[in-house]
Amino acid sequence: MTEGNPWAYSWNLPRPAIAGPVRPLTREEHAQGQAVLRNIHSLPQFLSAGFLSRHDYLLKSKGLHDANKWLVLQFDRRIWPRIQTVNDKNAMDLHASPCFMSELDNYASLPGMDDKALKRFADRIAGQLMQNYERYCEAFLAENGGDNTGLLDDGIQATFYFQVAGMARAFNVTPMHWRKYRKGKLDTPSAVASLSRLVNAEWWERQLKAQRTRWREALLIAVGNVNRGVSAYASKQAIREVKARRQSNLDYLNSRELENADTGERISLIDKVMASISNPEIRRMELMAMIAGVEKAAAEYGHKGLFITITTPSKYHPTRTLGKTNPKVQFNHNWDDEAYTPKDGQRYLVKLWSKIRTAFKDNDLQVYGVRVVEPHHDATPHWHMMLFTTKEQRQRVIDIMRRYAMAEDGDERGAAKNRFDCKHLNKGGAAGYIAKYIAKNIDGYALDGERDHETGELLTETAAAVTAWASTWRIPQFHSIGLPSMGAYRECRRIRSISLADDFDASVEAVRAAADAGDFAAYILAQGGANVPRKEQTVRVARRVADELNAYDEEVQKVIGIFAPHLGSSRIHETRTTQWRIVAKAVDLEGLTLKSASGAPRSPVNNCGLVGSSTVTDQQDNEPVETVAVLEHPPETPIDWNDTTVTRPVMARIRANAPQVNRAQRSNNAYRGRTVAPSARLTPDERARIPRINSELVQQGIQAERWELEVLARGTKVKFGDISMQYEPVKDWASFE
Repeated sequence: MTEGNPWAYSWNLPRPAIAGPVRPLTREEHAQGQAVLRNIHSLPQFLSAGFLSRHDYLLKSKGLHDANKWLVLQFDRRIWPRIQTVNDKNAMDLHASPCFMSELDNYASLPGMDDKALKRFADRIAGQLMQNYERYCEAFLAENGGDNTGLLDDGIQATFYFQVAGMARAFNVTPMHWRKYRKGKLDTPSAVASLSRLVNAEWWERQLKAQRTRWREALLIAVGNVNRGVSAYASKQAIREVKARRQSNLDYLNSRELENADTGERISLIDKVMASISNPEIRRMELMAMIAGVEKAAAEYGHKGLFITITTPSKYHPTRTLGKTNPKVQFNHNWDDEAYTPKDGQRYLVKLWSKIRTAFKDNDLQVYGVRVVEPHHDATPHWHMMLFTTKEQRQRVIDIMRRYAMAEDGDERGAAKNRFDCKHLNKGGAAGYIAKYIAKNIDGYALDGERDHETGELLTETAAAVTAWASTWRIPQFHSIGLPSMGAYRECRRIRSISLADDFDASVEAVRAAADAGDFAAYILAQGGANVPRKEQTVRVARRVADELNAYDEEVQKVIGIFAPHLGSSRIHETRTTQWRIVAKAVDLEGLTLKSASGAPRSPVNNCGLVGSSTVTDQQDNEPVETVAVLEHPPETPIDWNDTTVTRPVMARIRANAPQVNRAQRSNNAYRGRTVAPSARLTPDERARIPRINSELVQQGIQAERWELEVLARGTKVKFGDISMQYEPVKDWASFE
């Protein structure tokens, strides 16, 4: 016996009890677990991976029984019904049209579909709709003996539209002008514009990608991946996708320039974009200036301010939070039946505000201010509104808004406290009160150290998630209420140091001067004040139909300047006199060497003057075989354009990277050749001779590229196989020769 050990020998120490054998699952338990696992495996990979990982962890750490209990009691009873509700809500609508019955399974797999499969899916949809439309047109022509006189009648195209658009509605897409058709007001141009979209594969690809994003996010919300305990406001996947999309946009902007259509002058596209309200910092500053101006104008009117918060009923919230010191997130089963998305919550609030505005109008009440939309931690939207009204009307405004906010499910628990909140704003404190919400929803400016009351996270870090939420669900975050046109304000700010008093009158000049100074309060007063109908404001935005149709053969209204309604719409001050187009960054041809010809990532061809042309990046895996010949010479040797052994591979390289014409910028006349914008590298006389040169080449069986025609127009010799062509250069300065 040793000290501290009551037993004489180590071998007679008490042994731990031997655990009995683990009871195997019964046949029914095993069958239930396997059925649930089959359901999990049927989910898209971005969902199933997490659940399978959880099941494997429980198997290893807790054992077979605990893992099976989690499958049956947690996933199957609590999570799977929510997933089914979301999928049923987004499923193909066969009641609208059964024509795409064969695509039922493909559409059901849309949340997990990759881009290539989605593109093929869009091609099939557009192709089938095109075939049906062509069949309807052919049947009409056959019935009329080949006479197409009445083919473009409103009634005929409306009938075709109903048949094709009805098929498209199976994919939960509302075709353009559908409401106009339901009212019996659809005309031929509107029908053709909508049908042009429905038979376009690129349009369908964009529609399906948007649906995929929202469907995927709705599933992640349903399974509890969007809340303060996991990822507040938006899923981690949505935040990554939005960041990647913005980075892709920045890369594109950095690779492009703006070219003056008249002079050929080029400026950086990214610089122009960052100088506009697309820049979050500039957007925030403009909103802050607007809010400060609204508050200043309200002070001059003697109006009182209200800060109102409105949120949705509890059934719009996928989760609920229990506890204050250490909040715990749980599923809200009131949400399970309808599976409302943040977009549904926004529609509820918009409809609610529409009823409130109608009540204001019926009671001769007027309010104005700014609205901010932001999400709760579980992505459900709510509104913050900074409103101003007269002291006499203030209480009536509050009573009406509270009554409508509590009209639906107003007796549910917590509704009186959470659904509607109103604070009276002190003089000078309104802008500061709402400034935090604006910064939180844009870039987190000046919020260092402050934390979100819902998630506890730093506000400077939540801005990315909030903007990802708004982008995913396409919810506008900021909106003015009863204020003059922001478009006119921005157009007036483009007019610098030019008085409009002579061309218009003093009232128009007052609007321009206020906008130029950035004084939004003076701008409100000069436009006639708040709650003035658009047609009665002093200055409005002037628009004109563009010369070119869009990609769907529709007329496009372009902003050209401003006009004063009280002086007539014919008197316009143009603020956008220069025509710009987006082109690829120019490549310097002066230092072109053999090394740049063989290794440059872009074609050395100048794309100036080619409408819609784009520079094609180097295809590393599909280089022409003749490119190898270029590498036989020293890499720094300048190219000898008279040496055919050198120029042949260079020309092959250029043809491989030939620019493609963008269909979106084609001519509006299908029977007229596309109009090439003036170029800085071709004179008018040189450009005018291109059609004649092209005609002569075609007669000889030569199909020339655009750049070859331009080179010939300048008087340079070009070889087409064994044929050499050259034209006399145009003598623009004959008197100096």
